[in-house]
Amino acid sequence: MMTIYIPDPEETLGPFDEERAVAEAAGGEFILGNAAQPQIRDAEIILTAGMHFPPEVIRTLQRCWLIVRYGIGVDTIDLATATECGIVVANAPTYCVAEVADHSAALILSFARRIPQLDRQIRAQGWSDAQKKPWGVRRLSELKLGIVGLGKIGRRVTQHMSPFGFHLLGYDPNLSKEQLRSYGVVPMPLDELLSQADIVSLHIPLMPQTHHIINKRRLALMKPSATIVNTSRGSVIDEAALISALQTDRLFGAALDVLEQEPPAADNPLLRIDPQRVILTPHFAASSVEVLPDLHHEVSEAFGAVLAGRWPPSTMNPDVVSKIALSHAAE
Repeated sequence: MMTIYIPDPEETLGPFDEERAVAEAAGGEFILGNAAQPQIRDAEIILTAGMHFPPEVIRTLQRCWLIVRYGIGVDTIDLATATECGIVVANAPTYCVAEVADHSAALILSFARRIPQLDRQIRAQGWSDAQKKPWGVRRLSELKLGIVGLGKIGRRVTQHMSPFGFHLLGYDPNLSKEQLRSYGVVPMPLDELLSQADIVSLHIPLMPQTHHIINKRRLALMKPSATIVNTSRGSVIDEAALISALQTDRLFGAALDVLEQEPPAADNPLLRIDPQRVILTPHFAASSVEVLPDLHHEVSEAFGAVLAGRWPPSTMNPDVVSKIALSHAAE
């Protein structure tokens, strides 16, 4: 009997009723466990929330056909080694697209209009005192908003922000200038975008080539009055360089839903920088009441396809030579 195994069944994701039903309908054994249990080495299909699969772990998975991640990003799984070992990797491709785009838009607007700062000022110093300060607020239609990464989420952010009148700039190395223009942004190289934008919003996956893509040199390109918003992965920004830029007034502000270390250490300087200049949310952008059913459905669809002998619609390493024969849906 084949095994469908979840080594890290996060309590917030359960119950896993749809996954269990799909597995049992195909004659499989559905197991909830933890990474210390040996079944992970004996499972044909592994479903994972946040467990890391470095090369040395993947090479022990002799029976594994498929790893499916509960989420969009697969930076926790070494794709090259999975491909080398004949293991298909899939994800939940549209999970939380709406939520993350909404959260990004909320952070952009909150920072642009200084909403959290005004609220804090009223509570601490009173209504009249809050009214006395200009707070650096500018008309939205005068601001340039740079979108870095025009995938599903980045494109949705542009749709959200366009009606406010922002001048939209865009960078995505995987898209042509014509494609970028069709999404309503002015295409430009990353360095140029950073130097022109008043607000930069990051929507890129974490991969070796994007690790610390926003580094000391690139932060120095940004206007001292600019703000950076990150709802993608913490490590696309060199956090130490970002903290230095904020502390030395090389950059005005940051709105961050993700950090390099989560949760942050108690002595992380970001927690002590003036809250007028730093907004933090606790990796919450993907959250909503409606999002979990979609997530369970997409994960179930991915491994259900393999159980039926088909490629998952969300295969992340299409060059892999699968251990088992798989056909495409149209075949």
